[in-house]
Amino acid sequence: MSTSRTAEFVRRLTAPEPAVLAQLHRPDAITTRILGATIEQAELVGMRRITMDDVARRSGVGRATLYRRFPTKAALIDAVVLAEARRYFDGHTHACSHAETLEDRLVFGTVFTVTFLREHALLKKLLRTEPETILPSLTIDAGPILDFAIDQSAAELRTELYGTAGTTAAQERHLRTVAELHTRLTLSFIVTPHTSINLATMDDTRAYVRRYLLPMITAAC
Repeated sequence: MSTSRTAEFVRRLTAPEPAVLAQLHRPDAITTRILGATIEQAELVGMRRITMDDVARRSGVGRATLYRRFPTKAALIDAVVLAEARRYFDGHTHACSHAETLEDRLVFGTVFTVTFLREHALLKKLLRTEPETILPSLTIDAGPILDFAIDQSAAELRTELYGTAGTTAAQERHLRTVAELHTRLTLSFIVTPHTSINLATMDDTRAYVRRYLLPMITAAC
């Protein structure tokens, strides 16, 4: 059975190749420079036009050093994507770490996510100049990403709402439905950043969460 590009992306994200994972586990200064240079180069020319020689020059390392750490361009790109995904998840966790209520967690998480997406230069570059490399994975072929994000979101909501208590089948359906709606909303912000929803300040975001997100989540609790 064939595997879609998005499914392969999620597989590499959740179960990265050992060589890639090794470089991201406590990366040293050279690996950090290489990854940073790759992102900078991609912001200039896009992912397709990146070359290993360009990355070596921009990072100030020799070609031999670059290839020892990342044997192929595919391995380098995987490492960059995984590092950025981790940066998002780690940032989201940190943003929510001081939340004392579900409302606070939703507010802090929404502010972080919206800011992360608005300021991610490489993501904006790819959507503008190489939409064919990313749009299918966020639209018609987004199934694997949806499944992954729904599982993550539902697990977080389950803990938030029910702690260690068991849940009924109806509660599980509600959790997964809410998680899917929230994930689809987030994907829409990525694909179409333009919005009339006011999320300019923390107070604006709290009002949005309190009026729309929180009632949806707690309706069946």
